[in-house]
Amino acid sequence: TLALGALLRGPLVGLTDEVLLDIVWGLPRRDGQDGPGRLTLWADLDHVADPVAKDALARLQGLAMRGNATTPHDLLSQAIAEMRVRPTLLARHQGQAERALANVDLYLTMARPYAIRGLRAFAEAMTSAWEDEGKAGEGRPDAQEESVSLYTMHAAKGLEWPLVIPVNTSTGMMNAVGAVIERGTQRLYCKIFGVAPGGHEQATSDEKDEIARERVRLWYVAATRARDLLILPRSSTGVDPRSWLGVVDLTIGELPGVDVATYTDAVPAAAGSAANGQSRSVFASEGAVIASVSRGLTWKAPSDHRDADKMEAVASEPAVIGGGEASEGDDVPADIDIQGGRERGLVMHKLFEEVLTGEVRDDQASLAARAAVLIGELGRMPADDPGQGCNPAELAASVVRALALPEIVAVRPSLLAECQVYAYEAGTDADVVTFGIADAIGFTNRQANLVIDWKSDVAPDEKTIAGYREQVRDYLRATSVKAGLIVFPTSGRVERVSL
Repeated sequence: TLALGALLRGPLVGLTDEVLLDIVWGLPRRDGQDGPGRLTLWADLDHVADPVAKDALARLQGLAMRGNATTPHDLLSQAIAEMRVRPTLLARHQGQAERALANVDLYLTMARPYAIRGLRAFAEAMTSAWEDEGKAGEGRPDAQEESVSLYTMHAAKGLEWPLVIPVNTSTGMMNAVGAVIERGTQRLYCKIFGVAPGGHEQATSDEKDEIARERVRLWYVAATRARDLLILPRSSTGVDPRSWLGVVDLTIGELPGVDVATYTDAVPAAAGSAANGQSRSVFASEGAVIASVSRGLTWKAPSDHRDADKMEAVASEPAVIGGGEASEGDDVPADIDIQGGRERGLVMHKLFEEVLTGEVRDDQASLAARAAVLIGELGRMPADDPGQGCNPAELAASVVRALALPEIVAVRPSLLAECQVYAYEAGTDADVVTFGIADAIGFTNRQANLVIDWKSDVAPDEKTIAGYREQVRDYLRATSVKAGLIVFPTSGRVERVSL
């Protein structure tokens, strides 16, 4: 709850404390609970009045539902897109957001090793690093080619730049050696009250020789980091053998000097300001030219109902080809009051998916037990009365009822659950991209021939059904399939859709 509140108050959402308090007081309370409700990730969106908070919670809930189906890197990438992190950073830094964006990419890179361990392990690692005040290098912006990077010779290993200039190479080196650990035997040699133990002199000499060899290796690293040009400083007083330049004979005296006059100024001179002849009419004419040669791109997401270029009117009444009565094996009567809602739909769709994938058996008891678990994962308690919330027995009966329909029995062996659909269609003025997840698609000889859409509605009106028909038609166009079914498991009603 604290983390969710911090996110909603943060710059990505920007809610005030007053708005959050209003939301909390508007949430339903448990029986016997006094005071405000509890704001959680799975709060009922119907009780959230603020549109900004409602939109943010809907996006976060959608991301959370995909948490167990993808890697932390992919989920965080989706979250950055959903929460508009990059546009927010660009707007806040006013065009100077390279480093901030690089840090976002660095954070995503840190999530890659957790593809198997999962999001929880990554979150715990990041929390531990934050609490321990662990240090991490900042991300390197894409504009680093236009900047100057300062690195030590040690840190430069494995990196390279177009131009490298070793600096401070004329300064002296610290040659004093105090306590010495002999590298071969790991024996410690140290003077006590000015008295050296036996072997101290030899160990000190060996250590100095090893340090000298290490400095030679560091010079190799420094001299091989440049892709195009390495510039070595030349001291007017000569090379001091006790300095870094004296470690290796670089024959600096024989190298040609750098003539900076041959390099043009990278920053062009400012051009004189031209007269601005722009006017409203000129602007309108130029905009018309751009619009005439520009092609639009329309994104359709049938599952999310975010395709704004429909709905078309339905000319005829939908044909009901399935029955509306409960089967004899149902534990829930057909005329019982049932409370619909988003949570009920989520659990029902998940049950269908797991039945088709073989994760759950299709009998009433197994489905009811699994439904109770799924309801708990949504942060809800299974309701004893279907009219008051998600009831596992009623959900299981609805799934069994739908699976027993003749239309489903005939095609069930060929059904593949949760199929991702992507399609592109070139239009006259604008291109259309359709993307989404179909609840189930039937295949014959690896060729799709049927699209099925499960609908958890209790009593949908004809206008709602017309919208569902257009949604399925979008999937039919995207998959080049001629027929589709809209199945209402609650009533056993089936709608056939065709192009």
